[in-house]
Amino acid sequence: MTGELRDGGHITTREATREDEQRLREIAFTAKATWGYDRDRVRTWAETLQLFAKTPPTAEIYVAETAGLAVAWMRLVPGNESCILEDLWVEPISQRAGVGRRLFRFAERRACQLDAPRLEWEAEPNAIGFYERMGGRHIRDTPPNEWGRTLPVMAVFPSAGEAA
Repeated sequence: MTGELRDGGHITTREATREDEQRLREIAFTAKATWGYDRDRVRTWAETLQLFAKTPPTAEIYVAETAGLAVAWMRLVPGNESCILEDLWVEPISQRAGVGRRLFRFAERRACQLDAPRLEWEAEPNAIGFYERMGGRHIRDTPPNEWGRTLPVMAVFPSAGEAA
């Protein structure tokens, strides 16, 4: 998938490879660290991300690139009841340029192609506004996680017409 960003730059989306794993961890770290969390704790979290080794075999990981450099990524886990958007991380310098929106819309299209009745995710509290702009609706809350937080679970309900 290729497209244009708000600043006139171009973005390409491709499937991730194992060679991308360290760069994807770096993107997740820099994105989460900008929200004021303890940097050491975020670094430890990012370094333990297992994108290929422990990811379900059906998971799909995509990288968004500009000028050949990975600037964002997402992980989608197809299921019977829904597709789970497990991760969506955009490097801070590329935020608000349309990269996250393009990846999110790509996830919607994939969910539709996989005949999933909904696309759902646990929303990082600092990203709720973004997800609401994407049409996400709160459907439930999670139990407390390893950070001691309860997260909202949000969803969209893609259809062939909406995800085009």
